[in-house]
Formats: sequence, structure tokens, C-alpha cells
Amino acid sequence: MEKVDLLVNNNVDVKGSLEFWGDMNSYNENLLEFKNSLKEKLNNLEYYKNAKDCTNYAILAHSMKSEAKYLGFIKEAEVFLAHELKGKEQDINYIENNYSTLVETVNKIESLLDKYFSDEGKKVILIADDSNIILNFLEKSIHNEYSILKARTGNEAIEIIKSNDLYAILLDLNMPSLNGFDVLAYLKEENLLEKIPVVIITGDDTEETIKKAFSYGILDVLNKPFTEENITRVLTSIENFYERDKI
Repeated sequence: MEKVDLLVNNNVDVKGSLEFWGDMNSYNENLLEFKNSLKEKLNNLEYYKNAKDCTNYAILAHSMKSEAKYLGFIKEAEVFLAHELKGKEQDINYIENNYSTLVETVNKIESLLDKYFSDEGKKVILIADDSNIILNFLEKSIHNEYSILKARTGNEAIEIIKSNDLYAILLDLNMPSLNGFDVLAYLKEENLLEKIPVVIITGDDTEETIKKAFSYGILDVLNKPFTEENITRVLTSIENFYERDKI
């Protein structure tokens, strides 16, 4: 789940936050709202600092601490907590001397979330294949139009499916851990195949394999080795999948 990995690799406790928010959609909505509010809150903090209004400074620092904590920014929440406590103590010297650290903390959060939401608005396609060559080739071919999530095992693919609103899935049949057919079985069990178009990636074009794949209700097959023209064809099939519901 590469977008989430961006947060996790920067010490954001996403797992702990999901125990509070319940699902990734709710988490992302509140994370985006938090991101969009940071500039205004920082401006207000600076106003209270310059006015030596420690009481309102502490109230706002408390709000930022709570939001950061609930969204998994644990270390950053500790910075806001320190300013909250010193505001309550009316310790303007501490606030002024350490304000630059708070600003750096806010800028760090903003920079990370700018990257996290950089593909916001793009339709999300999951590419699941254990070959880095295939993953990179497909990503390079379609990343300008779509936001790409990548999985190298069936287990990773299922975790991404559980946590993201996917536009389509490009799914290799031969993967370690759980294979493509295991992922198809999961999709069928969860009644997702009618909602998410699935294109199989395979080097096995035997009649038995293809027939078994289509029995799950997949949309199309992308046979290896494939070309840019083949990729364009399956993307058109995916777009047509959604167009038929409008008729």
C-alpha cells in the first residue's frame, strides 16, 4: 500500500489511527481537513504569540496536539503539547524561544501530506505482479492519467483492495503467498467483481487458464509480453465498463 507506506515510513502511526477512525476513507478525509487547516492555525498561533496572549495560544496548541495525535503524528503532537503546557503556564519566553521548532514541525507535516495527496483526484489502479519489470513498465505507461498502487503478492493486493477505492485492478495470476486466483476468489466472495473491473496479466494463455479466469467475471486479459497498444486496449475496456452503467 504505497501511499500509506509514505506515512508509515515517516513515523506516522496509521494503524493506531485506524482504531479511532475505523477505515481509510474516514482517515483520509480528516487527514486532508487537518492539512488544509494548518496554515490558518499557524497564522493564528503567531498572532497570539506576538500579542503575548498565552491563554488562546494554549487553546489552539491543544487543538493541534489532539488532531495530530488522532491522525498518528505522535512525535509532532508532543511538540504541540509542550507549547500547550507552556501557554497554560503563561511562559511567553519558552513560546518565543521555541516557536521556530513548532513552525518546522508544521512545515514537515504539510510537506509530507502534500506528497501523500499529490495524486488526489486521480482514479486509482492497483497493479499486482511479482515482477518489478512488469510493475515499472505498466506504471510508466499509465501513471500520468491514473494514480498507481503496486502489490507484489496476493496478500498485499488484498490489503490494498480492503483499504482503497479502486478504479480497476491489473492482476497477475502467478504470485507468491496468495496467487491471482486467490485474489479473484476474495473479490468474488466480497461481491466486488461487479464493481471493480479486473484485467488479468498472464503469460499462460492456455484455454483452461483463460476459461477459469473468465469464470470469475473478469473484464479482460493482458497477455505477456504486451505492448503499449495492448495496454491502451485494456484501459479502453475499463472505461467502457463504467460507461455501460450510464446507459
